[in-house]
Amino acid sequence: MKIIYSIFLFFLTALFLSCSSLRNEVDPSQLGVESAKLVVSSFLSPQDTTLAVKVTRSATVVGDSISLLQTGNNITDATVTLSEGNKSVRLPYNNVSKSDTARSHPYYSVDARLLPIIAGHTYTLTVVTANGQQATSTCTIPAPVQPKDIVLDSLNRRYFIRANWQDPGGQVNYYQAAGIFRYILTSCKSCQMSTNDNLSFDDDTRGLFSDAGVDGSIMFSGRAYLTPSGQQANFYSQYKTASVLINLMSVDQAYYRYQEAVIRQRRSRNNPFAEPVLIPSNIEGGLGCFAGYNNAVLTLKLK
Repeated sequence: MKIIYSIFLFFLTALFLSCSSLRNEVDPSQLGVESAKLVVSSFLSPQDTTLAVKVTRSATVVGDSISLLQTGNNITDATVTLSEGNKSVRLPYNNVSKSDTARSHPYYSVDARLLPIIAGHTYTLTVVTANGQQATSTCTIPAPVQPKDIVLDSLNRRYFIRANWQDPGGQVNYYQAAGIFRYILTSCKSCQMSTNDNLSFDDDTRGLFSDAGVDGSIMFSGRAYLTPSGQQANFYSQYKTASVLINLMSVDQAYYRYQEAVIRQRRSRNNPFAEPVLIPSNIEGGLGCFAGYNNAVLTLKLK
């Protein structure tokens, strides 16, 4: 028995040593870390009052020892230009104070009246940094699609709304549904201003849709619950006033592909067995997303 135990211990030790030999320390300087790329993000809409572009540099993913050497990725000295046909406008950099929590992300921006965003028109974004890096992209603004109805319903005494709309036939369309539930509670005797809660849709894509396979038909959003689970009080008796505002954004393909990949990436986060999700980019010379959308609004007054 002692001989068998010794043989087993010998093989176990050999196995441990062979596995340990597979682990080698590597000098990060020998990995050939790729130089940082421009990361550009901008979303244009005819409803916006400001044209804004975010410009940063990508960060390495080799390790903390290298990442910590990078002090801030915002690019503040680039020349950012938006153009359409023979019209163009330069966007200056806005250095927003860190104390301004409502606008905590520095960006390049300009008044939208200087270059109106119009459905069907194609816009070009050009970013040139002080050291000569350049990134460009184009996007075409989709036509708006008006929501048709907002329907209030309940499931197990829990109230929700669903929106629907007529998809234009004979073309590829993409949508992003969003909304707000506005109300004043009857329990608040002195309340004058309404509370605004963002709606969250329960479909797998969180309000993001393609008309693939349903072209030209009536399309429906997922359910957006207005009351928390387990709430038993009568819905209407809770509110002095209540209304739902639905935003149906017609988005371009770049917007849809980018947001759909972000949703899949967040869904697989913390899952070591999930396949990696590559975030698509339509930025030539860099990374990011330059996309267009068009917003249409429908309001349902509940009380």
